[in-house]
Amino acid sequence: MRHAWTIAKNDLSLRARDRSIYIIGLVAPLALAFIFNVVFGGGISDVGETITFEVGIANVDQGPIGAAFEDVIDSIASEGLLTVTTFGSAEAARTAADNGTVGASFILPEGLSDAVLGGADATIEVVGNVDAPTTTQVASSISEQFGIGVRTANLSVATAMASGALSPEQAFAAAGEAGTATPAIEVGSVEAASRQLDSAAYFVAGLSIFFLFFIAGMSITSMLEERREGTLSRLLAAPINRQSIVAGKSLASILIGLASMTVLVIVSSLIMGADWGPPLGVAMLIVGAVLAVTALMTAVGSFAKTPEQAGNLQSIVAVTLGMLGGTFVPIAQEGFLAKLSLLTPNAWFIRGLGDLAGGGISAALPAVLVLLAIAVVAGSIGLVIAGRALRL
Repeated sequence: MRHAWTIAKNDLSLRARDRSIYIIGLVAPLALAFIFNVVFGGGISDVGETITFEVGIANVDQGPIGAAFEDVIDSIASEGLLTVTTFGSAEAARTAADNGTVGASFILPEGLSDAVLGGADATIEVVGNVDAPTTTQVASSISEQFGIGVRTANLSVATAMASGALSPEQAFAAAGEAGTATPAIEVGSVEAASRQLDSAAYFVAGLSIFFLFFIAGMSITSMLEERREGTLSRLLAAPINRQSIVAGKSLASILIGLASMTVLVIVSSLIMGADWGPPLGVAMLIVGAVLAVTALMTAVGSFAKTPEQAGNLQSIVAVTLGMLGGTFVPIAQEGFLAKLSLLTPNAWFIRGLGDLAGGGISAALPAVLVLLAIAVVAGSIGLVIAGRALRL
């Protein structure tokens, strides 16, 4: 192990003078993450953000059905899902939707309650703004569900009246009471077992582990370069086993990778406002990811005969695993691609950060263990094959 540390320190000294390592490890992932966040960040919901839809309502009816509908809207608004503006006329509500003051308006026409209680057709009008299709769809769904409830209630009342259980006066009174009754079903929020990272953290996490592949690949390529230049012969001539040489080269990449990802987490938190979760859990995932990626790149590069071959193989693997692992865009949680992504350290690192944010350190432990398992398996293969491949 002493020999491995000596080799690692020498490699670190050489790489510290190489400007490309700073570009690959810091500048490129941070700059690309910033660009991706600006361009695509709106497509990923920020952690803890509540989606609120701005709607308006004009209750011209002023009857029990209109009152019941307003109670439903107020109940949803109390959960923070709607911001409601009340208008005194249908024309004002339409104008507000047209000019974008609200995303959509509910218009309850005069005589709505009389029509409903009399068994006639009645309509709650939804006017949406052309630039707010989601709000319009939500408003339409609310009115449709309310209409389904009213029709169900009408059928029940009609049945009761037909059987003589209710008189017309009692039916009207029951409708009035229904409008002020506590809803049987309430809209509420719950915290999911796992949650998606905010867009800034997601892109920094994905791009940092993507560029980590290239940092880790330097361990085997530098060794092959030294063999071609003849400097490796001095190491092989010394009383040092070949595995120690491979371990020392890999250790240098591990230390650089740890430093790179740590700085990226800190800088993205300060500059981009990225929310990473508990520091201890983040540190565990970073260590697991760095070990797994370094081990994989060592194993892949050990099959190459020249530095160029190693670089090409490692680039192919890095891009392939990056695409499968959700480096650039989120992977759906179901389906064949979701299962295939679990073969990549990228997916486990990103998933672990999401679980960490949603459930704490214990929730991220499975991802950490999988990353460490990848490191052990791939690292063992890499040490053996790369060690045997070393020749003067």
